[in-house]
Amino acid sequence: MRQNASWATVALVLACQTAAYGQGASPKAASTLTPAAPIPVVQQPTVSKDLTEVAAQLGAIQSAIDKLTEKADKTDYRPATFGLLGILIGGIITFLTTFFMQQRLITHQQDLAEKAAEHTRELADDKAAQERELAGNRARLEIGNSFVQWQLKQLSELYGPLHALLRQSNALYRHMNTVLAKRDPTRFQLQQGLPGDDFDNMVFEIYLSGQWVRFRTIMHISKVYGQGYGIEDYFNELVAIGGRMVKVIAEGAGYVRPEQSDLVSIFGKYLAHYSVLDRLHSHMKAQWDAPVHGVSAPTIEVDESAVFPQEIQDLVDAGFGAITRELNEWRAKAAA
Repeated sequence: MRQNASWATVALVLACQTAAYGQGASPKAASTLTPAAPIPVVQQPTVSKDLTEVAAQLGAIQSAIDKLTEKADKTDYRPATFGLLGILIGGIITFLTTFFMQQRLITHQQDLAEKAAEHTRELADDKAAQERELAGNRARLEIGNSFVQWQLKQLSELYGPLHALLRQSNALYRHMNTVLAKRDPTRFQLQQGLPGDDFDNMVFEIYLSGQWVRFRTIMHISKVYGQGYGIEDYFNELVAIGGRMVKVIAEGAGYVRPEQSDLVSIFGKYLAHYSVLDRLHSHMKAQWDAPVHGVSAPTIEVDESAVFPQEIQDLVDAGFGAITRELNEWRAKAAA
């Protein structure tokens, strides 16, 4: 750029010199126009002055050219620098924005993957819980079914038959009591007792030795059997019912409810009672069935330890009622 300015300066100087020489006439031309007139000496200062002015102008022009050159040399690169910095900063911002968006996308994808895995685990846990619940329900159902089957066995093999036989025995016994009380009210009476005295809170009594005492079959059978009261068939049937109860107990004692373990000992008392009653009844019946009626006192000695155990009635009724209620509850659950 400086070389171009120098060439421009030289060209300008040459142009100025040509112009300066062009203002005065050449010597040949002057001699042609006015050959006699000499060139006055006075013109020399004027030419020097013009040259001085031209030189000053050229210097000013050269100074201006130098300033322009210097200014051209001092070109402001700040816009380009700012533009480059803007591009760099924009690129960095774009890179960081893209990077963070990618990181955020990756994080979001990871969160989605974790949530999907957690959801899968929850589904697996729920499925496992459902399977455990189903297995538990099946186990409970199987246990419940086995329990129901066991209760049905208890009801059909032990409590049900005993409950029915005791009811039958009670009804026949009260019929016999009523017959005796009507036949001889001075010796027999049936009156209201206290709660727990018997299955219906009634008490049947016999008058002996000047006082009323509770009638006990095993103790007082000789006082009524074959004595003309007409109750022999009642006794026969009562003993037969007792025999059927003995068979039920012998075959189904294993079905006693766990909470009624004392019922087993009561069964033992009843079996002992029946053994004595059966022998007494056999003796009485054999004499009554003889061609000539006449019944003597039995030869076997008895006491109150062999009397009918009344606890058997309450325990059998309680067990029968409990089993019936539980079976009804199972049936209601199955129907729900």
